[in-house]
Amino acid sequence: MKEIVEASLGGLSYGRGLALTASATIVTIGLFAALSQLEIATPIVNGLFYAALAIIVGSAVIAIGGGGITPMRSQWEKALSKIEQESPQMRRQAQGSGQRIQQRAEERKEQVADVRDEGQRSSNTPGYASTQAGRTTGGNGNRS
Repeated sequence: MKEIVEASLGGLSYGRGLALTASATIVTIGLFAALSQLEIATPIVNGLFYAALAIIVGSAVIAIGGGGITPMRSQWEKALSKIEQESPQMRRQAQGSGQRIQQRAEERKEQVADVRDEGQRSSNTPGYASTQAGRTTGGNGNRS
């Protein structure tokens, strides 16, 4: 996800930050989901997840609703004017994003192929030790 957002909007001033935030959010929610699915400390995990959501929503409600309506109006106006200013640049970034994403995908495929080739070379090397069921075998196949 990070690479997709970064490839799409990386040229903008906030593109990298947006990519990191999206990536961290997905990893965090995935961690909560995995722990919940594995039934590891389910009440604690669910409690922490709901607490994190309550902090985020509560902060927004207090900041925006609790006397912050007038200041938030000016912030929204600033944000909307910035969006209008950056709209052409966003379009330019988005137009070439498909090619950049495809290029990054090809780079990752090459990296995986390189790692796979290194693994095959090292396993075919005489004297290479591999672990099988806690035992080490030498390159000649004799267990030691």
